[in-house]
Amino acid sequence: MVRNSDRRIKLNDVPTRKSGDKETLVMDPIHGFIDISQYPVLKEIIETPYFQRLRRLYQLGLASTVYPNATHSRFAHSLGVMHTFLILFDSITRRSSSLPQKRIKQLRPLGAVAALLHDVGHGPFSHASEHILENGNFDHEAMTRNVILNTEISKILEKNKIKPQLICDILRYEVSGDLRFVSLLVSSELDADRLDYLMRDSFFTGVNYGQIEVQRIANTLQLWEKSSPTGFKWTLVVSLKGLSAIEDYVIGRYLMYEGVYFHKVTRSTESLLKIIFERASKTAVGRKSLEKYVNITKPVMPETLLKLDDTVCFGLFNEWKNSRDAVLKDLSNRLINRDLLSVIQLSSTKYTPLTIKRLQPLKNMLRDSRYDPDYYFIEDMAGKSPYGIYKVREIDDEKSAKDHIMLNNNGTLQEVSERSTIIRTLSDYDSNIVNLIFPHEYLPKVKQLLTDKLNS
Repeated sequence: MVRNSDRRIKLNDVPTRKSGDKETLVMDPIHGFIDISQYPVLKEIIETPYFQRLRRLYQLGLASTVYPNATHSRFAHSLGVMHTFLILFDSITRRSSSLPQKRIKQLRPLGAVAALLHDVGHGPFSHASEHILENGNFDHEAMTRNVILNTEISKILEKNKIKPQLICDILRYEVSGDLRFVSLLVSSELDADRLDYLMRDSFFTGVNYGQIEVQRIANTLQLWEKSSPTGFKWTLVVSLKGLSAIEDYVIGRYLMYEGVYFHKVTRSTESLLKIIFERASKTAVGRKSLEKYVNITKPVMPETLLKLDDTVCFGLFNEWKNSRDAVLKDLSNRLINRDLLSVIQLSSTKYTPLTIKRLQPLKNMLRDSRYDPDYYFIEDMAGKSPYGIYKVREIDDEKSAKDHIMLNNNGTLQEVSERSTIIRTLSDYDSNIVNLIFPHEYLPKVKQLLTDKLNS
């Protein structure tokens, strides 16, 4: 539980690169050179098998079926988040009047480590595999904490005078005092994670609307150092002059969700991935293949996670292309050969009980054609995504700082949409799109069924 406290938790001085030691720089197309050696702990973490595994996880799942160059990894993204965190942190603390330099030097590496490790517990293909692992109870954030606390990473942190549990607390926003803004820079509505993935995903998909000016945003962020309102001391706010930069950020975020993350073919591919995993988990042949790597009914241990990545899953899909199970075979072939299912998008307001009733004949036709509707008629609720566009929530508790972007309006805090018509309009946007996914030969019939409904 977050406590609004001025008490500064005692921290250690984390070892830094010694004078004369060689720098290790990683070339990144988004940020240029990223220094991974300014704190020895960073390079040591990066060299562990758990972090190297992120090279084998696509940041955007199978969005490359739509955007062929979107094959970038969570490894590169995690380096970018760390780098972005340091840009934001340095800009904010440089302008702070109440943080001593010694304290800044103690906080800085903690946030860099948390930013670096924020995705280390992800399963294959982002969230597509989570609904079968641990009988559907797999939580990548809990797995991240497990990896931090119970692997060699824990020993690396301890050796470098960092408490592993403190990194977990930063990631969960279960910290107080000046650690709060460090946590918010890693994970909040305006954080290093979102800033990096918007820029990175925009670059690799080739769209233009996710290009965010990080330094411009960094220059607008500041610490709220007043005790009122309750729950906001030591949190991040935006200066009034930075409102246009935040509007650009929210607009870019909205457009990326509309054009990339919620693209109907992207959602169709993700849904296909999910039903392949689901079918495999329910058939003897599929479970036998999965058990080479993981028992899906038991808690996933960190050492098991090392065996699970996107390349392993591609191997399984290729194996299942020749499966004795006809459904698993067909679905796997569709994914490998990009013979995807068709998609029709409807707003949630149009997907009424009457619409659902009118589509019942489609399920009967699928069944008559030996297509199991449980696998060949998918109702994908795009709004049920782990991420989304900015939404305004009621400000009523200490975690509000994590859920909102707050504006410093001449010494008074305002939620940003109160000042910006653009953000207020976008925050009210209904992103609950329903994707109807089914075999492409039924597209004319589905269109007819929906037309009959709309005209009735």
